[in-house]
Amino acid sequence: MIALLPLLAAESATDAGGAGGWQSAAKAVAVIAAVVFGGRYLVRPALRFIARTDMREMFTAFALLLVVGIALMMDAVGLSMALGTFVAGVLLADSEYRHALEADLEPFKGLLLGMFFMAVGMSIDFAVLARSPGAVLGLVAAFVVAKTAVLVLLARYFSIARGQRLLFALLISQGGEFAFVVFGVAGTAGLLPRETEALLVLVVALSMVATPLLLLAYDRLVAPRAGAMGQRADDAITPQDNPVMIAGFGRFGQIIGRLLYAQGIGVTVLDHDPDQIEFLRQYGFKIFYGDATRLDLLEAAGIAKARTLVVAIDGMEDSLQLIDRVRERYPELRIYARARHVSHIYQLKDRGVHLFEREMFEGSLRLGRQVLEGLGFDPAEARNVALRFRRHNIQAIDRFYPHYTDQKKLVSLARQARDELEEMFRQDREQRRQREEAEWS
Repeated sequence: MIALLPLLAAESATDAGGAGGWQSAAKAVAVIAAVVFGGRYLVRPALRFIARTDMREMFTAFALLLVVGIALMMDAVGLSMALGTFVAGVLLADSEYRHALEADLEPFKGLLLGMFFMAVGMSIDFAVLARSPGAVLGLVAAFVVAKTAVLVLLARYFSIARGQRLLFALLISQGGEFAFVVFGVAGTAGLLPRETEALLVLVVALSMVATPLLLLAYDRLVAPRAGAMGQRADDAITPQDNPVMIAGFGRFGQIIGRLLYAQGIGVTVLDHDPDQIEFLRQYGFKIFYGDATRLDLLEAAGIAKARTLVVAIDGMEDSLQLIDRVRERYPELRIYARARHVSHIYQLKDRGVHLFEREMFEGSLRLGRQVLEGLGFDPAEARNVALRFRRHNIQAIDRFYPHYTDQKKLVSLARQARDELEEMFRQDREQRRQREEAEWS
């Protein structure tokens, strides 16, 4: 687009009685071809030579020199300097040193991008809006509606989910910042009158302002209705007589369920992810779709006859809400819970749930043991270290629990526990060193 605008200007001059339009176009094409040829056969060898010097500053200096040089070359033949900088960037991106150049030019990128938008903001003429507010706002509305409609059609072509098409279209319904570059080039080439250029720049800028407002309107008005329309109805749950009920059948709940299934223990499972349910049903799991925090669904599924409830829901608030409702109605039911983190553990304890498991704690400890063994620790010693760390961590959680609402006290206790742990392992290392010395003596 940037390359065509000066050519259109040259063609317009020829049609108006001037001469040299085709010559200017041929010159422009020749310069672009020369730049591409030179970039392939001259820039790469130059970058390799600079790489051998092992001077990163030379990389930055050469890249900036190349960009400025090509931009001036384009300007000399009547093309846009913006086109020159773009072509220079493409040439640099085509080299094997692009990642090194990106890292070196990153500070310039942020600075120059800020200057670009600052220049665009200074070029916006709000007097145009004051003179013709109806025409400007009408153009903004027409532009956003037209682009949104086209994007919705493209979303269908690219198989974007039906419920996400409008959101996708609204997200990029605004004019792009590249429009400012194109309008500037067109104005410089004499293809756009100054008034028209100012109007178009203002329309694009206001379309950018409209995007976050449209997204807020979507979140408030469209998303709740779309979610309600697209929500799958809960399954018709028949009463079950299984001793165990699992709420949430993601990765955590699946392992528990598979273990119980393998022992011939009946399990009733509820989950709210329809895709996950359909996938697991292919493997023979009987899973009901429904909101496990709803007590009526739990009762329909037979919680009154169950002896154990396993709460493996992803959301911490949802799991606590479920436990509150079940505790109030079925206080004798044994509850085993998935804990997301230490704060979740404390809130489970507040509800009288003491049978819980932190979702990644044990796996992290086992991997930590393997890391120690890879660093040369004896397997038995690595196991002992991991077990002592586990015991200390669990004891610290129990000790912190009465004070977890007091952030200042909690931080103080955490620092104290860390120092105790470091001192305990320091003493272990000292004792091990003394034993080894005694064995050698």
